[in-house]
Amino acid sequence: MSNSMNNSILDTVKETCEVFSKYELTKGELARAQELVEKLENHKITVSVIGQFKRGKSTLVNAILEDKILPVGIVPVTAVVTTVEYGEKAATVHFDNGIIKEISFDEMSSYINEQENQDNKLGVSQVCLYCPSDFLKDGMTFVDTPGVGSVHQKNSDAAYSYVKESDAVIFMLSVDSPINQIEIDFLENAKEFASKFYFAVNKIDSIDEEDLADYLAYCRNLISKLMGVEDVALFPVSAKKNIGVEELKAAIDRDCQTTVQQIIEESAKLKMRDIVASALSQIVLYRTALGMTHAEFDEKFTEIEEYFGEIKAEAAEFAESFPGNARMLEAHMNDIKNRLSAKVSELFGIEYHYNISQVDFFRGGKVADDGSRDLRESFSAAVDGLCSDLKDTLMAIFMHREENTYKVARRINDLNRLVRKLVKLRSELAE
Repeated sequence: MSNSMNNSILDTVKETCEVFSKYELTKGELARAQELVEKLENHKITVSVIGQFKRGKSTLVNAILEDKILPVGIVPVTAVVTTVEYGEKAATVHFDNGIIKEISFDEMSSYINEQENQDNKLGVSQVCLYCPSDFLKDGMTFVDTPGVGSVHQKNSDAAYSYVKESDAVIFMLSVDSPINQIEIDFLENAKEFASKFYFAVNKIDSIDEEDLADYLAYCRNLISKLMGVEDVALFPVSAKKNIGVEELKAAIDRDCQTTVQQIIEESAKLKMRDIVASALSQIVLYRTALGMTHAEFDEKFTEIEEYFGEIKAEAAEFAESFPGNARMLEAHMNDIKNRLSAKVSELFGIEYHYNISQVDFFRGGKVADDGSRDLRESFSAAVDGLCSDLKDTLMAIFMHREENTYKVARRINDLNRLVRKLVKLRSELAE
């Protein structure tokens, strides 16, 4: 990847994808880099509303879209990431096991709110909404994120995780509370991934003009220092009373019309730094795992083979209940992939990535229930193959019981070559 940064960031990401594709250890990073390629090629921008909990993020989203599309109120606390894209009004829930289910807007609180979906016990990965708002018509993905700093740690984790997907950020502050350390830490994290920031100061209707001026001056001074710039633009708003929202929308729309590709490219560079750092960290974990003794490896492989047995027995029982239902079986296969990934992490200390296929149960899709179809045997074979492939891959990755010294030396050399490439790319991105 010499002179890669003399090329466009798109070329750099594509070259990195090619490198990652050659190593099992970097499958997760490969998936993230491939998503960046799609974003860069299709000029897809993601604008996220982020900040501490109860700052009025969901209310602001509704005001910007001119539609009460998200549940708000005194009690509701957003528990899962909610994306909004342009389209005929509809709502779908995406689950960790790949299932996509269409819901009515009346059902949305059951999945979005912490009060009804505590600690995300339903396993929702995100809720996707569609709205015919002019604000979204040029292809923007608008995102409402869980707030950080509440007693619900999973909400904070989800917010921090989704910041990595954001190109531009509306950072939400509120006049009823000075900027605190939680917000400062979150902003510092967001700077690592997003290239454009809009600072919205909410609830301005609750204080007088003199106090508002003092608060804005305080925010401007502090945020300028945190962002390392001479000045920042603040957008005083009352999301509840729709004051100042048009000025914020106009600024975002202007940037999306004039500098959208620059914003996406700059955020892609930031994201690539994190992807490269993640790959290097994965290699460190792998090298640590290689320090296990043969006896420890034998114990780990025995345990995962026993786990394979449990998975296969459970899969056979599940297939008996849904012998002709391809969608349910595919969703269960995704669940097995998630559990195998978690088991590999538990036993060997490395991340193992599976692609989770989407299983549509929405927009008129019908679940197969033809009694003449019997998928039990093919499903069982697929599960067996999944377990067998994972065992073979782990044996190869960790060179367990590998007696061919040439293969061992070659694998170590390949890994060292990968590290050198990643370190060089990290330096180029830092420039």
